[in-house]
Amino acid sequence: MNVIGTKWVFINKSDDLGIITRNKARLVAKRYNQAKGIDYDETFAPVARLEAIRLLLPFSSMSAFKLFQMDVKSAFLNGIVNEEIYFSQPPGFEDHKHPEYVYKLKKALYGLKQAPRQWYERLSLFLLSHEYERGKVDKTLFIKTAGTDIILVQIYVDDIVFGSSNVKL
Repeated sequence: MNVIGTKWVFINKSDDLGIITRNKARLVAKRYNQAKGIDYDETFAPVARLEAIRLLLPFSSMSAFKLFQMDVKSAFLNGIVNEEIYFSQPPGFEDHKHPEYVYKLKKALYGLKQAPRQWYERLSLFLLSHEYERGKVDKTLFIKTAGTDIILVQIYVDDIVFGSSNVKL
């Protein structure tokens, strides 16, 4: 098996004045170590078509929809990995008694080539199991009807735009 390396990415978040407000650390896979057919099969993740978003906005305005937008902060960490992927011990967290040990991933990790696809697949399965229907032309649009009310969910990588004719939905 191919062992994928990892690295830490450190980011300083600052406000408008340039004052550092928060420090972030994220463990990221070194994607250049991944081999197609061994570590992943497909990397393509459906992305909302620009035309669909352009239609959603005036449609929601005419239908008195209240639209919401959300950014899923840990989206790629919630994808379930189908392939067997092993990664090396993270820098700073090595086991000195067993330096040859590696970890097997169960969920996706930032930097993996298949992480966006796995996230989209998990989210779409959840929506379909809750009686949403996938769009015929745009596969990132999900629609659910409840009587005369409708709820629309549009997915764009780790952003979701959703609205409904009934706020309770």
